[in-house]
Order: sequence, then C-alpha cells, then structure tokens
Amino acid sequence: MTYCVYTDKETLDPSPEHILPLSLGGHDDFVIDVDRKFNNDIGSRVDGKLANDFIVLFERDRAGAVGHSKKHPIPTVKNAKLTDGTPVQVKFGKDGLSLFDLRGRKNIERTDSRAHQFQCSNIKIDIDIDLMFVAKVALAAGYYAYGDDFVKNVQTDEFRKIMNFDKQNLPTDSIARVYSRSHEPEEGDDMIHILKMMTEIGSCSSVILAPSSETFGVAVSILGKFLGFISVPCKSSNLVNDRDYKYGHCIYIQNEQVKRFSLDYIRLKLLNQLEQ
Repeated sequence: MTYCVYTDKETLDPSPEHILPLSLGGHDDFVIDVDRKFNNDIGSRVDGKLANDFIVLFERDRAGAVGHSKKHPIPTVKNAKLTDGTPVQVKFGKDGLSLFDLRGRKNIERTDSRAHQFQCSNIKIDIDIDLMFVAKVALAAGYYAYGDDFVKNVQTDEFRKIMNFDKQNLPTDSIARVYSRSHEPEEGDDMIHILKMMTEIGSCSSVILAPSSETFGVAVSILGKFLGFISVPCKSSNLVNDRDYKYGHCIYIQNEQVKRFSLDYIRLKLLNQLEQ
C-alpha cells in the first residue's frame, strides 16, 4: 500500500508522478508516487491543459521545454483569416511569425501584402487552470519536502478543493487565500511580491514552500514566470524549521538539476540582488 497525497488514500496501484511536468520545466528526480488512475486523469485535465495554454506555449517555445513526446511546442492559431478571407494557420515561433494558407496548402511569404494583418477569434485561455495546477503542485511538493508531517499538520483538503475545482459546483467553503498570474495583489501586500520574486529569481521552474505561524503557503513558477500562490491553515510549529528548512523550503529545477534551499537562504540572496 502506498499513500497518495492527491486522493488522501492508500493505493494498490502507485505510479511515479512528476511534481512539475517535464513540459513545464520539471525533472525526473522531482517525483513522488501517487495513485495511477487519478494521476492519469489529473495529468490530462490539469497538467496537459496548462502546458497547452496559449500564453504558456510562448514560454515553452522560448525555453525549449518538451514533454515525453519530445515535440517542440510552438504557439499556434489553427483557424485565423486574412483580411481577404483566406483561412490560415498562424505560428508564433522563436524565428518569428509564419502563415500557412489552409486552402492553397502553402506558406505565405511575409512580402505578400495579405500577410500584414490577420484576425482570429478562437483563442481560449482558462484563468482557473493556474490555481488548479498550483494546488496540485502544493500537495505533491509539500509531501515531497515534509512527508507525513505535511499531511498531519496542513489542511491539505483546501488544496484538493482547488485542484478538483468543478465549475458546475463551485466550492463555497474554501478558506484558502489565493493569487494567480492574472490577479493583482492587494495594496500593501508585500509578501506576495516577495514570493513572486523568489519564484522567478532562478529563471526556471520552482516551488516555494512558506509556512508562517498559522498558515502554509505555496508559490509556483514555470519556466521562470510566476504562476500562482495558495495559502491554507496549518500547525506550522510541528514542521521542521532549521537548516535547509529555515523559515520554509525552496525547490528550483535549474540547469537540469533539482536544487533545494531554505527560504532564509533565498531571502538573503534576493536581498543581495536587490541591493546591487
């Protein structure tokens, strides 16, 4: 029997779960075991959806972040139109924008006068997927770093409510505090700004685990860009708080390595950077 932090149950069929998917800057050493069936479902419902988010595709293209398929991601609008009504596919690659005539089955040269403008109406961005993913990462990374103490002392069900977010039956009883890349922090809320800078200081994918006196906060970045933050109630006094865990724990996937530091160490690094 293996404990699965996603379902909060033991499973007879565990499988390794990349806490941050490879397609979003993860690493083969940053994994835990979870229930296979749930992992497959949540992987397509959350990880896959975020990895193919139109904005995220630009970061994946820039970083060359590929998943198990090894296919290089390119932001693509499959159904656009030129001003004369010609249906085209538009790709925003690192080498620039390219247009493909879907009717004539050929590339359109940038010198073509028709290529100066196009329109599209089918780009969809799910603003809820950010926090669903952050909640999922919070569960996995919290268990990876703190083990059973995380499950015993953190109100992990609050993360699960967000991870399993059902738009048809919106959870009304969540007491979590949340921010995503699309939300502006409240005026005077300096801690969110600091955590955001901490996630982005390494220009890589990262997870910041930040216990306070009564809460457990998790901030996540993918490919150097802040994605979101969630804080839930916690008995933080029962969590380890020294050495690599002083004030919290930080995990960065940088230069194809999993690097782990105390929150205090990253705080000092950030201060030094800001003073330069």
